[in-house]
Amino acid sequence: MNNDRPGGSLPDDDREETDRPGDEVDKEHREVINDLVGNQGWRYKKPRGGGYPRLIPADPAHAPIRVPKTGRTRGRAFGNWLAEIRRKGGHWPPERK
Repeated sequence: MNNDRPGGSLPDDDREETDRPGDEVDKEHREVINDLVGNQGWRYKKPRGGGYPRLIPADPAHAPIRVPKTGRTRGRAFGNWLAEIRRKGGHWPPERK
């Protein structure tokens, strides 16, 4: 096995970890991600190259969630993405104070 690759030998090591998403995702998805990362202990990994960004739940027992790079917030896709976040311990929309 060749361990000379930048980022290590595991597939997840190829992504650089970031605090916040950038322009690689649309505004509505970014709003959800920023809340999960900032207030709920989730992590965000931005891919190198052409892959999809990933949201890593605060509970390591759950698998990462793929983040759409482009997407509409109307229709089922956004709702299904939010449902997957809820199944893995995330809360959206945030509770009102």
